[in-house]
Amino acid sequence: MCGRYSQAFDLAEAVKRFSLKPPPFNSKPRYNISPGAATPVACCGGLKLLKWGFIPGWAAPAGPAVTLFSEGNSLERKFSGDAAAPAAFEPAREGFINARAEGIASRPAFRTAFYRTRCFIPADGFYEWGTSAGVKMPYRFEMRDKGLFAMAGVYEEKNGTYAVITAASNALLRGIHHRMPVILERRHEALWLDPKMRDSETLLPLLRAYDSSLMHGYRVSDIVNDPANDSPDCLKPLEM
Repeated sequence: MCGRYSQAFDLAEAVKRFSLKPPPFNSKPRYNISPGAATPVACCGGLKLLKWGFIPGWAAPAGPAVTLFSEGNSLERKFSGDAAAPAAFEPAREGFINARAEGIASRPAFRTAFYRTRCFIPADGFYEWGTSAGVKMPYRFEMRDKGLFAMAGVYEEKNGTYAVITAASNALLRGIHHRMPVILERRHEALWLDPKMRDSETLLPLLRAYDSSLMHGYRVSDIVNDPANDSPDCLKPLEM
């Protein structure tokens, strides 16, 4: 799954990298973004501030987000597909933070957004937790060139929420977690945002694990475990 990521860059850098229109808002660098946060997301009309925790338009009226399914509810497991993160690492979530790539075009929770309101989330890294001797340990994953990348997502216009799409992990992450965020190839970013593109045979092949040879990962401090810690220290390799 994907339960934390970072946008440790100026918004102008994202505008340039992804060829987007300058947004009508400001956003400071974030180093430890957790579910429920409002963050810049790239949509067909440009960058929008959306809340991480997708709620389908049919599930709630426009306005403040409400809890769609309780933690561990069988329906939540059925439609989100990703196992919930340990309680110590993630607050009770609202809506879906992740959407599995497998079956996304047909699942009631996501199919409308998949065809009509796709987005991507600019990022420069994300975190996953591995386990050793029963102890959870955070790792950070980035591009080898430290560049920005686009995590595929879907959003709901009515309530301003989004989810990150996940796929089976690549070779780099497999030993840490069995799922990872879908990272779009640069040549596919504009296609993914195009609202006129509704051909599942074209879109679904884009939702796959990213080339592990272009990425690297490293152990980071346990301060990442607490979402309240949002500083450059979250990015630093742990000194062993």
